[in-house]
Amino acid sequence: LLTDYLLSCYSVGGAISMLALSGVFTLITKYNLEYPDFYTKLYQLFTVEVFFVKYKARFFHLSDIFLSSTHLPENMVAGFLKRLARISLQAPAETLPMCIKLMHNLMYRHRGLERLIDSSDRMDLRTDPFIEDATDPAASKAVESSLWELKTLTNHILPQVSSLARELLEKGVREKEKELGPSLETTPEELMEVELKKKVFVNVPLNFEAPDGLSLPKQDFLSEVCEFA
Repeated sequence: LLTDYLLSCYSVGGAISMLALSGVFTLITKYNLEYPDFYTKLYQLFTVEVFFVKYKARFFHLSDIFLSSTHLPENMVAGFLKRLARISLQAPAETLPMCIKLMHNLMYRHRGLERLIDSSDRMDLRTDPFIEDATDPAASKAVESSLWELKTLTNHILPQVSSLARELLEKGVREKEKELGPSLETTPEELMEVELKKKVFVNVPLNFEAPDGLSLPKQDFLSEVCEFA
């Protein structure tokens, strides 16, 4: 009876499925429940909306555990990796460090997926073979794609995000997994507090040419379209 209830909740979608995640996984791993669609249903929960629900920290913590086995098919894990990279482009800034760390951990467990970082011929939506609407991670063609979204995150306005993305892109997978815990429940206020505590250098140059009264710098676009008395 409990099994039927949990499976029904897991199939509903949204927050209800997230709450049923742990129970279904326990039945599979400890009580030999056969549920072949577990990872397919989990993949379908990886949407932009998941970043705005109350249980997002628990969801990503459990997802990291569910995807921790090195015996999972590489093409299936590639689907999760690519889906996470894609939805991170629309994710709130405070969740991006966690997303990048989880991407790192997935590649750490499946070293063959590191090639997705170096696929220079598939660097935008036009050339990306990834099927975003696929409901099965193994059928999403993620292994034929690349993580161009990670390069996009290197241009993020927050240094904490851009530096993490650049480190993964340039230095590759490190020698051990990254700890997700500190990043799971980061708030915008905490990110702002970190930035406000950073040392700001004085006398930061704002112009490459010293101003001379009210006149504009030479070869300035504004001086070409406006005339000042």
